[in-house]
Amino acid sequence: MKKIVIIGFIFVSAAWSMKAQSFETTVEMPKIGYQNAVSIDLPYTADDVEATLKKRFEASGLKGKSASKGFTEYKSVKFNEFSNETVNIYTKVDKNKQSKSDSKVYILVALMSGEFCTSATCESLINNVKEFENKLDPHVALYTTTVQFDKSTEELKKAEKEFRSLQDDGVSLQKDKDKLLKKIEENTQKTQNKQKEIEMKQQIVTEFQLKKSKQESELPK
Repeated sequence: MKKIVIIGFIFVSAAWSMKAQSFETTVEMPKIGYQNAVSIDLPYTADDVEATLKKRFEASGLKGKSASKGFTEYKSVKFNEFSNETVNIYTKVDKNKQSKSDSKVYILVALMSGEFCTSATCESLINNVKEFENKLDPHVALYTTTVQFDKSTEELKKAEKEFRSLQDDGVSLQKDKDKLLKKIEENTQKTQNKQKEIEMKQQIVTEFQLKKSKQESELPK
């Protein structure tokens, strides 16, 4: 039993260690040039990661502004997960060149002085950014599942609505069918009655024809 527990622990530890970890790098910013950033690779589409980041910041009351080159900027904000200081935060999510389903995240933080943070100048803050990125995976996973759930729910509601509509059409068509069958039955009965009437009238015509022919033959010459 102990062996199973140990093996399981080793497996989980190995799986965890295989997960992408955040790291410091540089990224080119418009009109500023290359600046220090914290980056991480995630196995999700850029759209899903970007939407998740937006939700994470919005949960703290922060609303970003789209900037050029795919950056989103949060100017003069306090984001407690990074620092209690007022800073400028920049985020960018790029599609992975090798896989459209993977993406690369960049987060940059600048002090109000304009200096971009590095582990050398803002060690605690940069470590917090790294930790934030390392914990992004389950948040993006939840976001993608929620989107898929909402989409599936809408598709189910649509299918159920179409099903109810088909049921209503079926009831309506059955009523039309019953009416049509009744009309067919009435028409059949009327046809039969009219046929009998024709046969009777045909018999009368025949009788008068015979009588007429007889009378003609008996006319004096």
